[in-house]
Amino acid sequence: MSFLRREEKSRDPEFWIYFSLFAAGLLFNIWGTRVGWESRNLPGIEYRQAQTAISAYFIQQDHDFSFAYPTPVLGKPWSIPMEFPLYQWTVVGLSNLSGLELTKAGRVISQGCFYLCLPAVFLLLRRMRVASGRRWLVLAVVVTCPFYIFYSRAFLMETMALMFSLWFWVAFEEAVENRNWRWLAVAMLAGSGAGLVKVTTFMLYLLPSGWWALRRLGSSRSDGRWRGDLIWMAAAVALPFALTLWWLHFADTVKALNPCAQFIREGNVRDFTWGTWAMHLSPDLWQQKWRIITGQLSWTLLLLGGLALTILTGGRRGADMFRLLLWFGAALVIFPVLYALHEYYFIANGLLLLIALGLVLVGLAESGRPVWMVVGALLVFTGGQITRYYEGYYQAQKGISDGGDGLSHSLRGLTRPDEVLVITGQDWNSMTPYYARRRALMIKTSAENDPELLKAAQAALKGEPIGALVLGEKTQGREELIKWAEERGIDPQPLYSWHDATVYLPLARRSENILKILNARYAGVVWGKDVVLPVHNIAGEWIETRRLPDYQRFLFSTMQPEPVRFFSTYGPVLDGSTSVVRFGAHPDTKLVFKLPAGRHRLKSSLLLSLETYDENLASDQRTDGVEITLTQLSATEEPTVLFTRMLEPYATREDRGWVPLTLEFTLTKPAEVELFFGPGPQENATRDWICVGPLVIE
Repeated sequence: MSFLRREEKSRDPEFWIYFSLFAAGLLFNIWGTRVGWESRNLPGIEYRQAQTAISAYFIQQDHDFSFAYPTPVLGKPWSIPMEFPLYQWTVVGLSNLSGLELTKAGRVISQGCFYLCLPAVFLLLRRMRVASGRRWLVLAVVVTCPFYIFYSRAFLMETMALMFSLWFWVAFEEAVENRNWRWLAVAMLAGSGAGLVKVTTFMLYLLPSGWWALRRLGSSRSDGRWRGDLIWMAAAVALPFALTLWWLHFADTVKALNPCAQFIREGNVRDFTWGTWAMHLSPDLWQQKWRIITGQLSWTLLLLGGLALTILTGGRRGADMFRLLLWFGAALVIFPVLYALHEYYFIANGLLLLIALGLVLVGLAESGRPVWMVVGALLVFTGGQITRYYEGYYQAQKGISDGGDGLSHSLRGLTRPDEVLVITGQDWNSMTPYYARRRALMIKTSAENDPELLKAAQAALKGEPIGALVLGEKTQGREELIKWAEERGIDPQPLYSWHDATVYLPLARRSENILKILNARYAGVVWGKDVVLPVHNIAGEWIETRRLPDYQRFLFSTMQPEPVRFFSTYGPVLDGSTSVVRFGAHPDTKLVFKLPAGRHRLKSSLLLSLETYDENLASDQRTDGVEITLTQLSATEEPTVLFTRMLEPYATREDRGWVPLTLEFTLTKPAEVELFFGPGPQENATRDWICVGPLVIE
C-alpha cells in the first residue's frame, strides 16, 4: 500500500476536493432521510414494512424477546418467524431506552446501519487499490442515490443485513490474508449477523468472498500456503453457516405449529425463493427488474454515461467493474421472483452497481484527466440523482400521516387491546392489524375454500376474545364465518363498511360503538343499512355548543371561534362533499360568539345556489333573498346593529356564486355578538338554502 500513501501525499488538494463533494452529498442524504420524519406511515412496500413493524410492536408490548417472536397476523400461535429478530430487538431496545416512538426508532436503526456500511465500502475500495482521496468519489455516488435515501430509513432489516454482509466481506479477506485474529472475530460475528438477519443477502456477498478465496487458494498451491488459508477460511464461515442453518430449521419448526402458516414453510416457498426455469427465463420478470434498475435504483442515461466514460478512459477499472456488475446481476438470476416483485430487495445488491458507477469516476481520475473534468462528471452523476430524488421519492416521502386509514383507525378505536381481528380479503397484508395495533387472524383467499384449515385456525382461537370480523367483498363462505363469529359474541348485522370491507363488531357494544363512530368521524366509514342512529334534536331551540356531543359539535368546526350558543329553526348542517366545506344556515339561524374588547374582523363567504332562484321557478317558489345581520348584544342596553345586508341573487347579479363577506368592527369591552340569517323582504323562507364557507373572527 506504500504507493497509495505516496500518491495521496502528492494529491492533497484532490483529496480535499473529492472529500468536500462527498461531505456535501452526505449532508443531502441526511436531509433527505429526515423528510417526512414525523410521519407514522411507512412509504415504500408498506405491507412488508408493516410486517416487521407489527413484530417490533408486540415484542415491545409483551416484553417478548424470545426466538419465537410474535408476528400476530395469521392467528394463534402468533409466531411465524421469518428472519432472526435482531433488527426488531434493536429497534425496541432503542425505543425503550430513548423514549423514541417505534417508527422513528426503526428509522434510526435502519439509517444507522446504512451509514455503517460506508466505512466498509471505504475499506473494500482500499483492497481494490483505490487511492484514499478517490474513494470519496465512489461514496459520493452512493450517498446521493435516491433509492438509498428513501429505503435506508425504511422499517426493514435490509440495511442491517447489508451492513453485516459488507463487513464480513472485508473481515474475511483481511483475516485470511494477514492471519489476523481480530479480523477473524469480526468475520465470524458479521457473518453470523448477516446469515441470521437476512440469509439471501448473506448468500449474495458470499459470491465476492468466495471468488477471492478461490483465487487465493489457486495462487498459493505452489508454496503450500493454501492449507493454512483453507483453515482460516473455514474458521471464518463455520459459525455463520452453523447459526444460519440452525435458524432456518428453528423458524420452520415454529411455523409448522400454525395451521395458517404452512404456505410460508421452507418446502412451500422453494419455487418462490429460487424460481423455476420458467421464472428464470420469464420476459415479464426481467422487464420488471429492469424497470426497477432504470427507474428507481438508477436510470438509463446514467448507465449509458458510465459506459461512455469507461470507454473514454480506456477501460480503466474495467475488471473491478465487471466483477461488481456480475455479482449485482447474479442476485437477479439466483432469486428471479424476489427481485422482480420486491423492489426493496435491491438494497442488498444495488450498492454493487453504485460502486461500479463510482469506479467509472475513479478510472477517469486515474487516466490523468484534469481534476475539473472529474469533478464535472461527479456533479453530473450526483446532480442527476438529486434531481431524480426530488421528482420521485421526495414526493412520496414528504407527506405527514398518523399512519393507517379509516379502517385501521376505526378498528383501533372500537376494539379492545386484548381482542383479535378476523380479516378476509387482504391476504396476509399486515398493514391493517399493525395500524390498528391488534392481533389478527388474516384468512388468505386460498384458505376460504379449505374448511379443515379454517376449522383448525378457529379452534386455535379458543378463549381469545374476538373484537371484529372484517369481510372482503368477495369472501367465500361468508355466512359460515358470520355464524362462527356470532357464536363468539359478534353482531351478525354489520355496523359499517369501509371501501369493500364490511365490519361486524360485538353485539353487546353496538350502541356504544355507534356513538364512538359518530364522535370520531373515521374517514371513509359508511353505516350499515340496518343501523339506527341516535336522535339528538338541535332544531328550534337555543342550545349551548359546549353541551353538544363531539359529533354534533363538529358542525361548527369551520368556525374560529366556535359559537357559544346557537338557534336554528331546522337544525344546522355541515356539507363537506365539495372543495369548500359549507355550513347550512337556513333561516332562522342565530350564531352567538363571545369576543374580547378591541378591533375585530369577520371573514367568510356566502352562497345561495342556482337551484334556489332558478328563473323557471314560480316567484313564490324561489328565494326572495336572505338577510345577514351582525349585532352586538348587551344584558343592560339595547342591542347594537354592527352590520346588515340582504343577499338577493335573483335580483342582483353580484350576489350570485360565492360572495365574500368581510366585516370590521370594534368592541369597547368584552361582549357577545350575534350573526343572524333570516328570510328576505317578503318574510318567505322558501328555498333560503344559504351556505356559509369557513368563518373566522380575528
